[in-house]
Amino acid sequence: MNIANSKLQPIYADNTAIAVKMKMSKNEKGDVEKEGQIELIFIDMLTQQPIGEFVIGRLTAKELITGLTQNLANLEKELKSKDIPKPPEIKPTSNSSYR
Repeated sequence: MNIANSKLQPIYADNTAIAVKMKMSKNEKGDVEKEGQIELIFIDMLTQQPIGEFVIGRLTAKELITGLTQNLANLEKELKSKDIPKPPEIKPTSNSSYR
């Protein structure tokens, strides 16, 4: 799939809510086993309604932090510049994938 040619329409959110979902149990040996995900909820403040909810794993959350940090730094730099911006290069934040 070519991300640049995606048929997804953008939905604009002006607020977010973030929560951690944890699941814990004891195994047969009595050891505690834990797993968790991070839930991202995007909100339209005009309607006060959630418009998107995504549940991601720990590794995806770390990649999201990296990607957002890099893109925010680039945005801040571009907003301060008087030059005409170049078209953005779309690339994944890592080469991890499910196989």
